Amino acid sequence: MPVRTTARPDNHTDRRAGTATARRFRALHPSSGLPGQTGLTDLTDLTDLTGLTGLTGLLAALLLAMSLAACAPRITDDGAQPYASPQPERIYPGPVPVQVLDRFLLTSFAQRHPDAAQRAGLVVLPDGRAEPSGDILPQDYQPESYGLELALRMNLRSFPSLLLGFTDDTRRTFASPRQWTVSALDRSSLNVHSPDLVNTLVVFATLDWNGNGVRDWLVLLTQKTPHDEGFYLGYWLVVEDPAPKGLLQARLLSLDEYRGIGQPVVRTGEEARVFLDKLLREQILPASQEAARKAADEATIKAILKQ
Repeated sequence: MPVRTTARPDNHTDRRAGTATARRFRALHPSSGLPGQTGLTDLTDLTDLTGLTGLTGLLAALLLAMSLAACAPRITDDGAQPYASPQPERIYPGPVPVQVLDRFLLTSFAQRHPDAAQRAGLVVLPDGRAEPSGDILPQDYQPESYGLELALRMNLRSFPSLLLGFTDDTRRTFASPRQWTVSALDRSSLNVHSPDLVNTLVVFATLDWNGNGVRDWLVLLTQKTPHDEGFYLGYWLVVEDPAPKGLLQARLLSLDEYRGIGQPVVRTGEEARVFLDKLLREQILPASQEAARKAADEATIKAILKQ
């Protein structure tokens, strides 16, 4: 499914976006990951290569297996955990008007999630406009660039996705692991990539999704990997109660899997999480993490040999 972004007027200059586009985020090295499962054959080969025999070799194999198991990325979802953020005050006394940023994506979303859209009071008209309509209040939080907000503040571990294999509990945003490079950014969209994963995020509408009188963001995240050109994933997300400060928490509504031409396979809930976990371990090869994993393996073996 094509992803379209809303073009800005030619006479518009976004100083914040322009600065961020040329920026490469730098931080500590990302957590290591293990592409696939490690079996006894792998451990035996490592033992032979290092010349370890007998009890020392067995000890090395056991410790190395524990180390690799700890490094392997696991698909988890901490979005349901309580966060120390106060309940937002209601901004709109009545229905929150829908802000449409991309009519094509909003129409696609409403067609794919009719029941959820109806519960949220969202009505998409044939011309792409949406109800409820009305004026947006000045005190409503509307950033100059949604793309920049997603780049700096979106909690990549708040929803199940392949991104969980490239982050950890101390590095949760695109601004923290150093492998991410921003290649495009504007008012409503962001494109950020690494050697293993290309991510495009588009905020296509804002509305009151959870019914508390505070504006939420509807986001489409697509992921592609250079290792399989005919395959990509589409995540339909909602960022609930975004505030000017703190991490932005996203919730997965559904996951589309595209392989070549044809209709996508749609997954939700635990089914999506299990699918992503298997995909990350068996098909997505984190090349940017492989060097760190090998260095950890060598350090473990050297530490055993010194004992």
